[in-house]
Amino acid sequence: MDRKSFLTTIGFGVMGFVGSIFGSMGFNSRKSNDICGPSDPSSASPNFGVVTTPSVNDNYQNSIGAAGSLRGTNSYGSMAHPPFFIKEDYTERFYYPPNYSNTKNKVKDFNLNLFPLSVNIAHNVNYQAWTFDGIVPGPILRANLGDKLRVHVKNSSPDPHSLHFHGTHDPLEDGWEPIPAFGERTYEIEAGPVGLHPYHCHVPPLMVHTAKGLYGALLVDPSVKRRPAHEFVLTFSGWETKGQGRNDFYTWNGIAGIYDRYPMKVPVGERVRFYIQNMMEREPVMTFHLHAQTFDIIRSLGTTIPDGHSDVVTIGQTERVVIEFVLKKKGRYMFHPHQTHMAENGGMGWIVAV
Repeated sequence: MDRKSFLTTIGFGVMGFVGSIFGSMGFNSRKSNDICGPSDPSSASPNFGVVTTPSVNDNYQNSIGAAGSLRGTNSYGSMAHPPFFIKEDYTERFYYPPNYSNTKNKVKDFNLNLFPLSVNIAHNVNYQAWTFDGIVPGPILRANLGDKLRVHVKNSSPDPHSLHFHGTHDPLEDGWEPIPAFGERTYEIEAGPVGLHPYHCHVPPLMVHTAKGLYGALLVDPSVKRRPAHEFVLTFSGWETKGQGRNDFYTWNGIAGIYDRYPMKVPVGERVRFYIQNMMEREPVMTFHLHAQTFDIIRSLGTTIPDGHSDVVTIGQTERVVIEFVLKKKGRYMFHPHQTHMAENGGMGWIVAV
């Protein structure tokens, strides 16, 4: 055997050996439920209704490759993946607006506990975050226009923090003054205007406190309710994990690639409404792009009337937008930031119309 033949043989042998190792680790063979999770209607959110998902799992596995790590050049999927222990029912609280039980009460009480916690933002990636109630983003608060909100914040942290709401309210309740370590404060604001409002810590350095996870969403509903729709709140954020001063992972609702593994499921022909906010630090802007469909855009606060229509919308830091659309044909609809590095590192996802 000449030298060239010998090296070729050795090369194929090494590749086969490495492939067998990856196969034994589970990269080449995964159960469909490990990819898309269960389609048990009992796990559906009461705000969403019961939706069955025929053939979604097989199509999904074929489209992204096994676990998304060893994919062909024609496959799509985020290069960052959720922790594999996260199952579909675990994700519901992150992207369904809550159905509050005190809808008719003009005074609404909320409690937020602020404390540090190691959170899983991607597979094998733990981040030492600062959290509201132990999740990032924090709980979704919901109220009607004009409601009085009493938000009691307990700072169970050795660092000073605060709670600042966007929107219109008394400047004495603006939340820029710190709550001391292990202190407490109750904020009282009036809900308004109509739309989605971020809340976040406002203690300097602001970038650090926000980037470490201290943010959430307040949804203010109009007096005349919006048209019925399947609603999702989507908070976009970036995560710096390598100490190099730039974002390494990008997440919708705190988990990289969550809607790549677990697509949102909606019925064909029914209205879908996304409440989107950009809480990313270190980069000034992101865009939201929906494949194969266009959407109405409600960018202005205080209204439910669309003021634009497109398939892409640009969102600056702490900006938010409401979009509405109808998927008229069964299939898989991709969405992602149109900044490629953001999509590839956690920001790409799917909507499945069934």
